[in-house]
This record gives sequence, C-alpha cells and structure tokens, in this order.
Amino acid sequence: MTRPTVIFDFSQIKYELERFLLGGQFDLFEDDLLLAKLNVDNTSADFSYGKLILSCWGDGWSRSWRIISCESSPERLTLECAKQMGLKRCALTLTRGAGVRQAQQARKEFAHKLAALIEASLDVKVEQAISARNDRRHLSGVHSRLIIRDRGKRFAGIGVAESELQPDVDGALAAGFSWIEELRRRSGRVDGLMIFTPRCDTIALRLMGLEAPEQILLYRVDEAKATIASVSPFDQGDLNDRFRKAARRAHWPRPGMLPPDAVMLVESVRKLAPDHIEAHHRGAWVSLSIRGLEIARVLINRQRVEFGIGDLRIKLDHANESELGKLIKETIARRRPEAEFRNEMTFRYQPERWLESILSRDVAAIDATLDPRFVYSQVPTYRGEQRTFIDLLAATREGRLVVMELKVSEETEFPFQALDYWLRVEWHRARGDFHRRGYFEGLGLIDAPPLLYLVAPLFRFHETTKALASRIHPRVPVYRIGINEDWRSGVKVLLRERLN
Repeated sequence: MTRPTVIFDFSQIKYELERFLLGGQFDLFEDDLLLAKLNVDNTSADFSYGKLILSCWGDGWSRSWRIISCESSPERLTLECAKQMGLKRCALTLTRGAGVRQAQQARKEFAHKLAALIEASLDVKVEQAISARNDRRHLSGVHSRLIIRDRGKRFAGIGVAESELQPDVDGALAAGFSWIEELRRRSGRVDGLMIFTPRCDTIALRLMGLEAPEQILLYRVDEAKATIASVSPFDQGDLNDRFRKAARRAHWPRPGMLPPDAVMLVESVRKLAPDHIEAHHRGAWVSLSIRGLEIARVLINRQRVEFGIGDLRIKLDHANESELGKLIKETIARRRPEAEFRNEMTFRYQPERWLESILSRDVAAIDATLDPRFVYSQVPTYRGEQRTFIDLLAATREGRLVVMELKVSEETEFPFQALDYWLRVEWHRARGDFHRRGYFEGLGLIDAPPLLYLVAPLFRFHETTKALASRIHPRVPVYRIGINEDWRSGVKVLLRERLN
C-alpha cells in the first residue's frame, strides 16, 4: 500500500481540507482520542498572520490548531499541528468511513456485552439489544437500546460505553425517554427506564428535577471490572471533599474585585475600541470580547495580555501591538449583523455568546418584568463533575431569580442542560449565596424557585424540546421563549409559553 503524500504547501492543505469537508459530518481525533463528531458548519480553516489555522467548535467549547503538514486520503485527513503557542505538537485526524464503521462495530459489541452483564448482575431478562441509529426517532447509535423484562414488568434500557464522550454519557437520559416513546408507539406498555452509564453524577442530579410517571433506575457500569452498581438520584451539593474544596476556591466575579494592575491591562486593550470591547471577569482572567467573541484575555496573576481567537493566543508585547489592533478592526468589521461574508468563522463562531452579549445589554427585550440593573453572564457554579457556567442570570423587579439558557441551533439536550443550571442556582439561592457574594446588591430576592427560560430562534427548537421539558417537575417553571431568526439585528419575542 502506497503511503499518502505529505503536503507542506498551506494553499494545497487548505484545498484538501475544503474538499474533505464537502463530504459532510466527520469524526475528529487528537492523538487517537475522539474529541467530537462535527458538522461542516462547526469547522473553519483560515489564514491568520501567515499561518493556517483549523478551528472547530460546538456547544460550549472551541479548539484551534496551527497546521504544519497534511496527509490526505479519500476518507481521512491527518494533520500535524502545533498548539499551546507552538510549545506542543499533536496529530489531528479527520475521518469518516472506516473510522465510523469501526465505531459502529465497537458499539454493537458493547450492546451485547452490556446485555450479558445486565442479565448476570441483575437477574433480569434482556429481550433485545440494539445499537443501530434511527434518525427519524432521534435515537443515536451512541446509545445502546435494550428491552428488559423484570418480574412481569417491561423496561426500556439505555446504555453508553466508557469510551464515549461525556456529553453523550449525559445524553443517555434524553435518549432513554425517546426510546420509551418509540417502544410505546411500536408495542404498548413500558413500566420504566433503566439507565446504564460509566459516569452518573449529572444524570443523578437531573433526576432530582424530574417528574416521570415511569420508574427510573440508574446504574453505574464498570466495564473493566464487569460490575453494575445501583445509583440513587441525589442532590450532591458539597457533600464530598472535592466539592467543598471547589466551593472554597470559587471566584464569583463582581465589580470592584480586580486588582489595579489588572484594571490597567484591561483598559489598555479596551481603549483600542471602547465602544465595541466588553470585559468580563472569568475567575483567573478577564475575557475581552466583541459581540461575544473573545479576542483577548488578561491573565490576572501573571499580569499579561494574550490575544487571538480560539485556543491560539499570542502574548502581547510591543512588537505585536499592531497585530492586536488589526485583529480588533477585522473582528468589528466581520462580526456585525450586516456583514457581507456570513460564512467566515469570525461571523459564525460562538453565536450563543453573541446573543448573550445582546441580551446582557437589553434583557427587557426578553421580558419587560426583568430588572435591567442585574444581568450576570457566564456565572460559575461549582457542583457536579465539573465547573459550569450559566448563560445569563437575572431577576424580576420583584426579586425572583431567572435562569436563561440560550441556543441558536437545534439541540436535543436543551431542556436538561438548562435544568442542570436551574438546580445549581436553586441550591445557591436556598443558602443565600448570591447576596453573600455580592450579587443583586440592593434587590431583595424573594423566597421562590427561579424561573427557567429556554431562549432560541422560534424555528430552532428541537422537536423533542416540548416532550422532554414536560417531564421536568412543575416546581421548576420552564418557559419556551421563541425569538426572531435575525436576532443579531435586534431581539424580538415571537412566542412565550410554559412547557410543564
């Protein structure tokens, strides 16, 4: 077999990338570790200051690499890349075909192994184990689907392997409800749902916020030890040491927290375009952004500025000040509602953050009862398997908290991701954390659970949103807020309805 030719010419590499992307969805690996399954709309290859940069992004994450060389074949691209300001090298693989078929085979084998393990461990009968995709019913091949009999009861089963990405593990709950509905459509009664995952914290927490007529059982699967253990739904709070330590380390940014040296660095960048650059304190750094797109950071402890889009940031010094100025001018020109070239990364990248920046300045566009003095973006919460950030936290004029989760594209997990944030906010509210940490100063928060707003363009809600949101307990007031498609030019509410 002939070894693929190594390409070093950047123009040719960009051509090969664009040709590969014409084939549609692909798997992205970094040093043989699966990072994501990506659509073309979440990928961009552009020249920046003489370097070819590959950028990929999804809901809540983004990565960038500087491409050095490329090996091309019909179903695969292998890119030698630099990252961390050139300090490290890695191999990126973009693949479809053989790589996808191998994943499908691995998932099929996992489904059968899981069925055998369930029968051996739980004294039940697994009647069927399925791993094939069913896009019409929103059933992914990532999740193994089972039919389980237990003493006359019929359970839908859903399982996910240790090797899958964390969002897919967390997505097992929503997949389980879709599987229940499919079984009912096909053959009637389903008495409950059994969920089998390698990591359970997120699902265990979500179960605390649901109202489901079926019995829901959660199990942790250890593939290496071939064991299954029952997990009770729990609101973990800060029960164990690592959660308590995280809570003590937590930075809750608020005005007046920054040391003078950091303020000077922030203002040295903001003065380049004061009407466009927004500054947001993010714990150990200050993010400087234009319409939600981060163009620079001030590292507080290191007392330095880094600039760039995505993970490829450059330390600012006197020699490259003009590059920062050029980046700011290009971002202002390209990231605006009337931009001519809407397929450029600068325009498309992090659209939720763009929407967030609009609503931060005019939250009354969503709800006239909201107090415009108190709108907090990217509020950190420190519970569960990792630190997370709430899109927007606001309050009504009477002092009732409002949690907003924003989307601009269809997302199956939308209601449950928003529930995660609501549960964290309610946990903090019940303990008086917001006033204690300087939030909502001068506003008396009332003793009532927060409202939960799901905000998205009206025709960008996934068709499962209503069904999943209806399973959330009524103590969590969930509202769908449908906005206009051209929200970049100004937000208008077209629909407001309670979903549960």
